[in-house]
Amino acid sequence: MRISAVVAALVLWCGCDSTPGTPSGEDLSVPGGGGGDDLSVPGGGNTDLFVQCLPGLSTITLSPANGTVTLDGSSAPPQTFTATGTFSDGHMEALDPTKLIWTATRGDDTPAGVVTSGTLTPNGKAGGTVTIKATDGCVSGETTIVFKLEVTVGTPTNATDWTRTPTTSGTLPTVVYPSDQTRFPRNIYRTLFQWRTGGYTEFRLTFEGPGSKVTIYTNGANALCAGKNPAAGCFEADETTWSFIAASNAGQTVSWTIDAMDRSTATPTIRRAGAITLGFSKRDVAGAIFYWSTTVAGVRRANIRDAVPENYIAGNPQTTYTNPTDAVKCVACHVVSRDGKYLAAPVQATSGQSLWITQVTNTPPPTPLVKSIANTGGHGFASISPDDAHVAVAWGGPMWTVDRATGTKEADIPLNGLQATHPDWSPDNTQLVFATAKGDAPSGASIAVIPWLNPGWGTVKTLVPASGLSNLFPMFSPDGNWIAYSRGKGGHGDLTAQLWIVGKAGGTPVELIAANRVVSNKTTTGQSSNTQPTWAPPGDLYWVAFNSMREYGVVLPSGTQQIWVAAVDPAKLATGGIDPSYPAFRLQFQGLNENNHRAFWTLDVRDPPPDGGTPPPPDMTMPGDMARMCVAAGVACDPVLDRCCDTNYVCDTTDNGATYSCIARIN
Repeated sequence: MRISAVVAALVLWCGCDSTPGTPSGEDLSVPGGGGGDDLSVPGGGNTDLFVQCLPGLSTITLSPANGTVTLDGSSAPPQTFTATGTFSDGHMEALDPTKLIWTATRGDDTPAGVVTSGTLTPNGKAGGTVTIKATDGCVSGETTIVFKLEVTVGTPTNATDWTRTPTTSGTLPTVVYPSDQTRFPRNIYRTLFQWRTGGYTEFRLTFEGPGSKVTIYTNGANALCAGKNPAAGCFEADETTWSFIAASNAGQTVSWTIDAMDRSTATPTIRRAGAITLGFSKRDVAGAIFYWSTTVAGVRRANIRDAVPENYIAGNPQTTYTNPTDAVKCVACHVVSRDGKYLAAPVQATSGQSLWITQVTNTPPPTPLVKSIANTGGHGFASISPDDAHVAVAWGGPMWTVDRATGTKEADIPLNGLQATHPDWSPDNTQLVFATAKGDAPSGASIAVIPWLNPGWGTVKTLVPASGLSNLFPMFSPDGNWIAYSRGKGGHGDLTAQLWIVGKAGGTPVELIAANRVVSNKTTTGQSSNTQPTWAPPGDLYWVAFNSMREYGVVLPSGTQQIWVAAVDPAKLATGGIDPSYPAFRLQFQGLNENNHRAFWTLDVRDPPPDGGTPPPPDMTMPGDMARMCVAAGVACDPVLDRCCDTNYVCDTTDNGATYSCIARIN
């Protein structure tokens, strides 16, 4: 039998003028790599292996069985397993581990470690359950080993004082951000934990879940939280600390407790805030997020793990092209294809003002394919079909399709007397959803769908009637079963706008109450202009990104429009009638002074293809590619101007911003 080892600011007018307005397969797991099986061969090679099934072998038993190991966050000692075979004649014997294929897996995307010839080199920075399997190609055996991470970050002023029993009386610190029950992607970049200090200056933060207990001692000092009234404390979880917490508890929840040291009493007293619960996805959340930043008059791009975004195509600083020469002045109202390969947007440039269709490149800017489409200009919306063949264009009320490759008009879309804006093509290429009005944020709009017969169109059907409010910005979920949209009065800067979801065939809409209303660990009225939802690529949870003017903990007061993300539980959504959402978190790569909206979350052309290949190389003929230099591992870098050549590295700081270099990502 032959076994192969597989390596596997306020809302502005949406235009460019100045008018306001399950895991699949088994992947090779290496230290710091992915979280699938380690299909190790003798010697640790990754080549094909011919396995000889052992004659008469009935079962394989691995020892030790269901062990438990405590980790301290540093390198972990190897764990050795033995395999015993039981044969059809009833005798038992130890099996040569070099004659078996060994695998190490987890039920999430946290790396499991590497097992070779029965010896596991664990991932020393993450707790959780690892399954060890051994096979001769015909018979398999398995066992589990549970790692519990117990780690302390920072050093208390007086450790003895922290051994006292905490009290929940008196003046207590209070959690501000994130909110209770927030769910995070396990692979997000740094998170800034924020609290009101109660006047104290010494704190112990404890994050405890089934896979780890992480204790952090801090004074809460952070430049973003300094000088706040009431006083505030913050702790930023760098990638290592985040891995201790999130990677150890992927698919699980942890309890976060804040203790403060009160030295005003004769004997120091520990004051304990009420604990909150935080949760993490099992799987890494993939894709690129393209969002419209009015600060740069264009589109920026980042992924969930980026520290800063990149200016992808913008008017400030100006994106320029050669052959022919053209300079971008403004880009707005963009859309991106579901496969992440194409971007369409109204562009104002020296060549004129029109809807552009561009090819997404792995380094900015995108390559223009079409720069002139009849009857389009600075205000309008589009959607690219999932097969990348057509673009639906909604401009001034009418809606029609053009050829994606040439921009040539194909046909008008029959709207049965309605007007259209905000189109979105379903992932299965069977229908188009849209808002039944014209313009950027009209009042009185319903949500409607029209079947795509490929070619031709069916009859328009209203899914969500206006009913005195306006329903805008509909967007299909990645599986096509649900449509997220915003509901409010309409108009620019509509603070009443809220996020809702309805089934693809209609039915009773459901408000995303927690996503709309839970802000700074309190339930509010949700009057934060929550609008323009988009969905992340598929994962174990749904993720909806949207723009909101809500406050960001103690750091940023309400009024600045930024991109937030809320998890949505697909099981709750399928049940119906209950809120399926969790409180939202802010995407950390945004500048605090940015006004951002219209996120589009798609597959990322920079990611390796599913077949294990590599992303396309940078197009060094495009302006901006030479400026964003590729920096080698360990070399000094600029987090805005540079990128690390190795995608497993990130331009980051380990000394609070004094220096930056390309350092290894923590998984």
